[in-house]
Amino acid sequence: MTVSAAIAAVMWGASDFTAGVLARRLRVTTVLVCSKVFGMALSLPVLAFGDMPSAHDLRLAMAAGFLGLPALGLLYRAMRDGSLIIVAPVAAAAALVPVGWGLIGGERFGAVGVLGVAVALVGVTLASWPVERGTRPARLSTMVSALGAALGFGTYFVLLHQASGTEAYGVIAVSHLCGGAGALVLAAGLGLRKRQSGRRPAPALATVVAMCGVGALDVAGDIAFLVAAHGGPLGQAAVLASLYPAVTVLLNRSVLRERMHAVHLCGVLAALFAVACLAG
Repeated sequence: MTVSAAIAAVMWGASDFTAGVLARRLRVTTVLVCSKVFGMALSLPVLAFGDMPSAHDLRLAMAAGFLGLPALGLLYRAMRDGSLIIVAPVAAAAALVPVGWGLIGGERFGAVGVLGVAVALVGVTLASWPVERGTRPARLSTMVSALGAALGFGTYFVLLHQASGTEAYGVIAVSHLCGGAGALVLAAGLGLRKRQSGRRPAPALATVVAMCGVGALDVAGDIAFLVAAHGGPLGQAAVLASLYPAVTVLLNRSVLRERMHAVHLCGVLAALFAVACLAG
């Protein structure tokens, strides 16, 4: 379970970093639509040659897919408008939703787990704390978008786990099929607006490949998470997979050389410490 959750964290972290960089050069909706449509394309062979989920699982998978689309849109918007180093740990608060669901379902955390939840809240607060002039502060709208993404992703995790019976891969495929279908509807609406406001130049081939990579990494992360969630408690798997901000932060520091304010650094470290507490 731990290995699968770690793989999910790496896949999601790399996907979010790439999407965040692209969203600063392109429209958020362009990155979202292209990545989700490619994820849908990857899911089609699974549905064509595999077994379909039951009616109950199908409904939950569809709900997860349609919910994941706006959650990703909010995350990409937050990463476009704010620092990836700050936004990523805030979005990782998504783990609190399946943790809460697990508690309702009978899962229990000890004193260390309770400490982890408390430290997570402190970490989110510090990561979004206003800083002095000369640094890049986190705007309220950015943090609202990040928290909205966290709520959406947390619910997405729960829906996937509840839907994944004997046909786990079919559940993932259906969720990405629905997400891609929603993205196509969004693209159609954007096409009408473009005809009214004038065309923009098409993205370069390398950019399109990068956006497809975002979708592929997202699908791989979902599969790894589902494997992890079935290998142990849902809350523990979700929290371990939520280490993905560490990947985003490391890539951001090494590739973009983005500096952190001391307060934000404390917030990031607190959030990651909370994940470690809950994982224990």
